Amino acid sequence: MGHITTTAIDGQTRFKSIFSKYLEIGDTDIDKFILSIPSKFDGAVKAISDIQIPNFDETILSNRRKLRDAIYDFHQKSGTLTSKVKSQIELIDNEKLKIIVAIHQPNLFAFSGVFKKIVMLETLSNNLEKPDDAPLPLFLIIDHDFMDDSWVHVAKLPSMRNSSGILDIRYPMNDVKRWKIIFKTDPPTHSLVSYWENQVYTWIKSDKSLSKENRKRLYNNLEKFWQIVEESLSNSKNYSEFNSYIMAKMINNVWDYKTLFVNLSELSNAFKNGYNFLLSNNDVYLKSLERSETFFRNHGIHNGISSNSSKYSPLWLNCTCGSKGYSILNKDDNGNTNLTGKCISCKKDLLINVGTKNNISIPVDKLRLVSPRAIPILLLLSRELKISSYITGTGGSLGYTIIGKRVYDDLKINMPLLLLWASKDVYTGFAQKEALRVLQENNINDVSKFLIDANNKNHDFENKIKPLVSKRNLVYKDKDALKNLLDDLLHYKKEQRNLKSFINNVEKSNNALTLKPCIIDYVVNFGMDSISNMWSSSLIKNNDFASPLILN
Repeated sequence: MGHITTTAIDGQTRFKSIFSKYLEIGDTDIDKFILSIPSKFDGAVKAISDIQIPNFDETILSNRRKLRDAIYDFHQKSGTLTSKVKSQIELIDNEKLKIIVAIHQPNLFAFSGVFKKIVMLETLSNNLEKPDDAPLPLFLIIDHDFMDDSWVHVAKLPSMRNSSGILDIRYPMNDVKRWKIIFKTDPPTHSLVSYWENQVYTWIKSDKSLSKENRKRLYNNLEKFWQIVEESLSNSKNYSEFNSYIMAKMINNVWDYKTLFVNLSELSNAFKNGYNFLLSNNDVYLKSLERSETFFRNHGIHNGISSNSSKYSPLWLNCTCGSKGYSILNKDDNGNTNLTGKCISCKKDLLINVGTKNNISIPVDKLRLVSPRAIPILLLLSRELKISSYITGTGGSLGYTIIGKRVYDDLKINMPLLLLWASKDVYTGFAQKEALRVLQENNINDVSKFLIDANNKNHDFENKIKPLVSKRNLVYKDKDALKNLLDDLLHYKKEQRNLKSFINNVEKSNNALTLKPCIIDYVVNFGMDSISNMWSSSLIKNNDFASPLILN
């Protein structure tokens, strides 16, 4: 990819800074693990190419065939069973197969980071296509999470027309839906999807600075995308399917990618042995996780750590109401070992008999009643499917992975190669331009400094207004003095109102410009066809995983 330049060095420095709080601990094992993560694209290609294919037993091959069936089922239902997808599915029986995985929840009109994981999967696999390599890019949909996560049910767009500078596209929540599992939740209604379309249409229409030609282009981009939205709605039987079908149709049908999709909820049979292994080693798992969590908390790291993760088993218990509950492993009076818990939503007591202490085995007909918690997901992918590499994000999944590393070590499970594309997109869509004009027209280069100065000025106005208000009752009989006082009071209040309005506009602009918008912003501004090419070419051209991507 060329010689190391100043830009490359800066990129490596930026990449290393992502892990700074972990590196500052000074733990040799953590440092070694983090430094094994490639910071450049060509380094990732080489690292994956150098991975040795492990010897598979029939159990792994059987699990992969179950994976294959679940993948086929997803693409058939979503209408994305393209010739490329079919060819990839046929590769799953290849014992030399290197599976590269990214995972995420099926968020409503997911933000760019989710799509960029898939672009990275595809771009890496395209560069690994050698006679001795059989790469398979796989996107795992975490469809068993709660609806409560705001990213799952709210998509965001920059908008100066909204009070916060952000337009929210919402799937309505209530106390019942909040604790539902995503794939147990109804898809949006046709009327709600039409309302969302009108929201986005009005978002474009409201910007009066757009030329007729430009506005028409944005409308056309939206119309093409919304055809996919409506097709996905007609195919979907639950909320997860609606969101994931939109992604798959864009990626497989529009971008012609070979990346495969599969739902986590459909992999219970493939993970059966892994579930039993985790429960058989429940004490090791919990003690290891508790030590790891305590270690990181003692070093001031709390992200990625649940307040109760080491108190419960690695598996959720799914409830018939469409929710789930934490579980613990215990033994009853008859010597049976049970997985027990209480549903978070309906409070129903949940129980599955899983054998005896020395012979843990979840009954086959009960497998769909359990699902893995966050940290065990990667462990299961590694142990049961022998994946080669895993693409994480900069949010919770990165914390889970690093904190969970010691658990994997204690359970003697090899972690796959960890990859991370942490670059930020730099572009100015039509809504960002409107927000930027507010700052440019007022010569505001440093928003933070402006807001500090403006709030200090507002405080000065308050100090001038308060004594005038107090004095007003003392001079109400002196008409001239009262008139002068009221004139001053009205003047300061008017100035304060103007200042507050100005502060609000600047804050709105800042919110709009710093927002990580949902994919609709990219689709409307760039069109569906060009987005993947911009990301993929920039990934190769920059050759590092931290430098900003300049999108035009």
